[in-house]
Amino acid sequence: MKSIVWDFDDTIANSYPGIVSATQKSLRENFGISLSKDTIFKESKKTSVRRFVTELLGDQEDVDQAVKVFYATYYRYEKEYHDKITLIPHVLKELKYCDSKHYMQFIITHRDQSIYDLAKTLGIEHFFKEIISVEDGHKRKPDPEMLNYLIEKYGLNKDELWVIGDRQIDVDFGQSVGAHTILFNSEAVDFKYEHKVSDISEIEQII
Repeated sequence: MKSIVWDFDDTIANSYPGIVSATQKSLRENFGISLSKDTIFKESKKTSVRRFVTELLGDQEDVDQAVKVFYATYYRYEKEYHDKITLIPHVLKELKYCDSKHYMQFIITHRDQSIYDLAKTLGIEHFFKEIISVEDGHKRKPDPEMLNYLIEKYGLNKDELWVIGDRQIDVDFGQSVGAHTILFNSEAVDFKYEHKVSDISEIEQII
């Protein structure tokens, strides 16, 4: 049986406007760092918000504490955008398609436990066998720990396992266990990938 592991932010849901705005406000409010939304978006898409912010705050006396301060404010602002989060165009069609094929679907995300309420609000939680947040004590992508957890728990076949995400970290994540990968990104990238789509509806032609 085929199984699909979806990323959430900017793969299933158009949530980056809130993520970028919250990042911008927290950096300015706590550290006096002013960056454009475009810069934050581009840099965070390269790896992750956490890595981007950690590197940005590298000159702080206690970097770990600075990151905690950042996130305390970030989560407050990001939560204000939750009611504005919408599904990526055509993703509902693809979730239904995979469901009709009886593929086992999962979400693995770096998002905090807000993922569970968001999945319910967006009306998609029933498509997924399990939703996993790194906040539940798992190691962050691209460490394979979360994928290995699913593989072992559900007896997934790596040859029929697909990982879909919008960043290199998602591609590396899938490749770490030998899974197939699909990069959802309309921009040119400077890293290797197996499959790349600019419209999420293209995935049914690949899987």
